[in-house]
Amino acid sequence: MDSSLFLKLLFSALLIVPSVVFSSPETERQAAASLFDGSDAAYTVDLQRVYGKRDSNTQFLLQVKEIMSSGAWDGPMPQARQFMFRNDKEGWSAQAQSVGLEGFLWTKKELEGKYGAGPFLHHMNDYFVFLNDLLKDVSWTTDLRDSLNNLKVSPMSPVEKNARLNAILENYVSGLQANIAKYDAAAWAKKARIYELFPRAYNLAGRRSAQGFKSPADPSKTLFFRDFKASDFDVIKRMGFNAVWPMGILPIGVRGQTGAGGGSPYSISDHSAVNPDLGAEDDFKKFVTLAHQAGLKVIVDFVVNHTSLDSKLLAESPDYFVSFRYDGACPRDGYFDYYWQGARYCVHHGGFEYGGGVSSWIDTAQVNYSNQALRDRMTTIVKSWVTKFDVDGFRVDMAYLALNNVFSRTWQKSMPHDEFYRQLIWTVKAAKPSAAFMAEAYAYQEDLSATGFDTIYSKYEVSRPEGQTGWYDATSGGNGPAEAGAINRAAFLAWQRGGAGSVVFLGNHDEPAPETVYGRRLPAALMLTMLYPGSVMAYSGAEIGYNSAIPTESKPLPFSAPCQINWSAGDSGVKQTYQTVFSAAEAVREQLGDYDIQPLWPPRGQNWVGYVLKSKTVPGLKKAVIGNITWDYTAADIPGFNFSSGLQSGEYRIIDLLK
Repeated sequence: MDSSLFLKLLFSALLIVPSVVFSSPETERQAAASLFDGSDAAYTVDLQRVYGKRDSNTQFLLQVKEIMSSGAWDGPMPQARQFMFRNDKEGWSAQAQSVGLEGFLWTKKELEGKYGAGPFLHHMNDYFVFLNDLLKDVSWTTDLRDSLNNLKVSPMSPVEKNARLNAILENYVSGLQANIAKYDAAAWAKKARIYELFPRAYNLAGRRSAQGFKSPADPSKTLFFRDFKASDFDVIKRMGFNAVWPMGILPIGVRGQTGAGGGSPYSISDHSAVNPDLGAEDDFKKFVTLAHQAGLKVIVDFVVNHTSLDSKLLAESPDYFVSFRYDGACPRDGYFDYYWQGARYCVHHGGFEYGGGVSSWIDTAQVNYSNQALRDRMTTIVKSWVTKFDVDGFRVDMAYLALNNVFSRTWQKSMPHDEFYRQLIWTVKAAKPSAAFMAEAYAYQEDLSATGFDTIYSKYEVSRPEGQTGWYDATSGGNGPAEAGAINRAAFLAWQRGGAGSVVFLGNHDEPAPETVYGRRLPAALMLTMLYPGSVMAYSGAEIGYNSAIPTESKPLPFSAPCQINWSAGDSGVKQTYQTVFSAAEAVREQLGDYDIQPLWPPRGQNWVGYVLKSKTVPGLKKAVIGNITWDYTAADIPGFNFSSGLQSGEYRIIDLLK
């Protein structure tokens, strides 16, 4: 959906209703639970029927993810919270990066590395209590719990006991991460390099004939999926991508269609079909097969929150939607008329919370996730994309709107006790274990991770005490300290294995063209993004600086007006930046192999940002990347690296570090 519009409205809501917006996810979950506890008999669900019987490997994987990342949840409510570390000398507190072992260990080691273990030794008994509560309900953690209990009562000094605790946890976490690598077939998503393209605007023939792409032109009329060739995938692979997301491939509704460009790709008339304007089902199957042969994964959209006004689902039953039967005129604000089996229904447009009420997308109809039959229907539809087409993953549009606490509060509906996504994700993974789920989300990232999402957009995340840690908003804002915080959060999310990883980007179909946001800062922001070891996403057309934004729509490829990328046009300077960065980043990645990153913290008064890249493939091999994403010059002095220089706005440096 249009995230820029959504966030503008959200920011307005911040000013209008601070008592609502500044409440935490904790209080919002509690408020929703107190109103709609899911205890009504009508919402009692046979979980065996919904989920199916889980095999022992899946059950083990779920338990590992729980103790490594999310902790236990009871439906939509967390049963444990992140450990809070308090610096006893200075009086401040820091929250662990996640509830589970990975977040606890990462933050503990980070704080002790910066300040020494001494200021935190007063937590020793707290550590053991916290870890026991986290582990006690998982039977196979008995050996670890016994080791921790023995350590707790040992006569070691606090310093020795703390060092031993770290060693035990490091060994145990390393072992569980190896187990996740063995059992989690969808782990590829956390390192995916995703190329998003808009088929309606992609212009296959134009790309093939543009200088530098060197693919044979196809003179026939183009149907995107029918005519996409292996050589077209080669172009994408050469840029360093290993996954492709063809955005907007579902049929678009006619009723209420907006603009002259063919309608919004997120006003869907049939969630289970391919848009015939792009090709037949067999054509899409061929597209997926060719992608797989080229070594590329295929991701498709799941538009969870709404359909078009004339959708197949609405024709099946208005009860699948937020609606009511009514013989009079429907309310004019937010509703539209729909006739079904001789009866008149008032159906609400798809929407989201805003200013104490609901703001709507007027070309959509709101799906009702309080209805278990609808949940089952959606699960069947999404599953069909892996059983029929063998797709590899789903990008879930505005994912957090279907969470129990958000949906119940927005639409005043009593919900089934468990989250819809637990049913959806694990049912689909039972059919194809490698199927991955990526959430477009600007809130409730912790909740989405706990339900089983593999990755989540890193755009706007403010639920943590350090403030905004979303990659896109931090980089686009040009604030060095904010980006340093985002890098720190992203480094953890790339290292951990139990929870959802992050997807970093400088643009997508919702955001303005990167060069208009970053300007001269683009080279540094792009290099810092492309060297991220987690998932990275780029949008087609960005690599040549193509921008067809119109006054009423800032998207580089607008939905409301006809648009096709002119692959021979664009901005030559931007194109050169992308070519240089893509090539250099790919060379670094090939040299390092698999690697983690460690944030760098610039000294006071310097506004560069960066991180160290530590190879796990080649022991001892390290590099560093630093860049200036602010609008002004900054000094850059790193004595430990024997590096001293200055960086103009947008400059970056890759530094070879001695083994």
